[in-house]
Amino acid sequence: MVKWDNKVVAIPNNGDAEWRTNGEDREVIIERTDDINCVRVTVAGLVEVDIRVRPIGEKENKVHNYQMPADDTFAHLETQFRFTNLSDLVEGVLGKTYWPGYVSPVKVGVPMPMVGGEDKYNTSFLFSPLCKVCRFQKQPEVAAAGGIAQY
Repeated sequence: MVKWDNKVVAIPNNGDAEWRTNGEDREVIIERTDDINCVRVTVAGLVEVDIRVRPIGEKENKVHNYQMPADDTFAHLETQFRFTNLSDLVEGVLGKTYWPGYVSPVKVGVPMPMVGGEDKYNTSFLFSPLCKVCRFQKQPEVAAAGGIAQY
């Protein structure tokens, strides 16, 4: 099931297997890329995202030691992003993976690979500009009376 603005979006299974809308600023297209559990979301001029939900099977459960209960099911949410006009200065645990020439430090073949470096990005809340590698600063709010800058 796909929702847009909290309403279910019907994406056909055949022919033009897509749904589109023109929002205030950008066109958004959601299209099926497989019969089940796979869509591509395109936000014109910004990003294209491939999304796939894949059930975790018994073999994978054992390999990764997920310890799934017998009466439950888990799934992987796989995403692939392709950004339009992304700056080469992008930063962040995931952002840096979009650098031109980026080479991952992940050890291939280990049961649960980790990129690491998350300590550089710790913040007190999601929108905080305060971290070790932040390149952006909040603009000071100037009080209407007296021109006092508040941070």
